[in-house]
Amino acid sequence: MRRSVHAGVLALGALLMASATAAAYDGIRPHAFRHADPGGIDYYALVLSWSPTHCLTEGLRRGDEQCNAGNDADFVLHGFWPQYDFGWPEDCYRGQRPWVPSDVIGEMHGIMPDKGIVIHEYKTHGTYSGLSPADYFAAARKAYERVVIPKALDDPKTQRFLSPGKIESEFIAANDWLEPDMIAVTCRRGNLFDVRICFGNDFEPQACGANISQKRLCPLRRIAVPVP
Repeated sequence: MRRSVHAGVLALGALLMASATAAAYDGIRPHAFRHADPGGIDYYALVLSWSPTHCLTEGLRRGDEQCNAGNDADFVLHGFWPQYDFGWPEDCYRGQRPWVPSDVIGEMHGIMPDKGIVIHEYKTHGTYSGLSPADYFAAARKAYERVVIPKALDDPKTQRFLSPGKIESEFIAANDWLEPDMIAVTCRRGNLFDVRICFGNDFEPQACGANISQKRLCPLRRIAVPVP
């Protein structure tokens, strides 16, 4: 009798856990999992920031180096973000503050906007990967260098209005390995904000998870592509 009651309690617990899991993934937006352990991620999102929008919305006011007069940067590497199939890790490191060697920072010059963002990206995202700073940024650089920027978006001189789908199709046309389920466009205040392309743990291109959903990141039909 006692064994039967115990089995019933276990079954009820399993049912409640299954229900909670279903609720967590049914109709709820992807969200951060705080203080996750390093490693155990499902893929990475290569984030290519559209510099003119960043400067319009916050960078110029903050005095970011990439927004200096005469700097005509367009797409820059903002980050290489570890992702779960649903959700992402956040505030991963514990204890000793992460440290990025100066030679690693130097190797990202010309790819990432400035020293501050290199340090920030490893502290905020790179620590989740379980990789050293050198290995993490080598992977980010490899993914970044694989992407060919479409001619229409490479240092444009006049502002255009495009659909997110058109921006994606321009990237797909310029990169014959890129598939529609590997890319999404993010917008902010009606402007192109960034383009995200997904890579697996082997740093090869792969389909994105629920986090990198076009409908979630930019549901607008047309967005502006500002120029410097």
